[in-house]
Amino acid sequence: MSRAIDHLVLCVDDLDAAISAYSRLGFTVTPRAVHPFGTGNALIQLDGMYLELLAVLDPDKIANSDLSQPFSFPIYNRDYLRHRQGMSMLALQSDDAEKDREKFIAGGASVPPVFHFERNAKTPDGDVVGVAFSLAYANHPLLRHAVTFVCQHRHPVQNFYFPAYQAHPNGAQAIGKVIVDHWAAEAVKDFYTDIGADTLIDVLHGDELVARYGIDDHAFPTDGFAGFELIVDEMSKISDAALSMGAIKVGDSLVLPPSRFFGVMMIIRPRTK
Repeated sequence: MSRAIDHLVLCVDDLDAAISAYSRLGFTVTPRAVHPFGTGNALIQLDGMYLELLAVLDPDKIANSDLSQPFSFPIYNRDYLRHRQGMSMLALQSDDAEKDREKFIAGGASVPPVFHFERNAKTPDGDVVGVAFSLAYANHPLLRHAVTFVCQHRHPVQNFYFPAYQAHPNGAQAIGKVIVDHWAAEAVKDFYTDIGADTLIDVLHGDELVARYGIDDHAFPTDGFAGFELIVDEMSKISDAALSMGAIKVGDSLVLPPSRFFGVMMIIRPRTK
């Protein structure tokens, strides 16, 4: 059971500030969208996958935390932001969230009911279209701050992905590996293998993370998503902007430390020819 990345949820305190920073880095960012449950987002669409910049926009719409209730997307991300900014969730592609939920249960994950929701989206021409999603979560007690789920898109693809949004001046094309920093790396690797996500994720101990990237940053988590690889077609299109924002050259890559970029490490590397 191999899987593919659908999107990454990148939690930020200030959505407008994040949109501005990602735009300065050379991304085309979609217009803001508002969820019916208190959060809102803006997207960076790539080739069949995307980055979701997520913030709490209306906290009064989010219920109080209640551990006796099923997992809640808005509560989890609200509480995550009380802890830190950064990558809060990894979404995997799905054609059938209900069937994937059954597979997660068989793999030993703690799985709440599938969450269905709809919202409006704005096209590059300014038209409003409807989009709908079904989410099935695969929770693990070692990953309280790093939730993985599948995301089924229940709308026509032309309502969501647009070539105008997928064209980026910085040459961004795809998400590579997701990087997890965890004190119990071996057990976490076993979990990702069980749910078919092991080929998408590198799980490292903290010292291994520092050794690989040469960055010892106070914003690294000890039990969650440290960052992700961004694949670009040409490094020259993004290097000046990245370096001006604090990126560090590591081999053929540029690495934005989490303390300089909304709590998430971005490893910018060229597409392998």
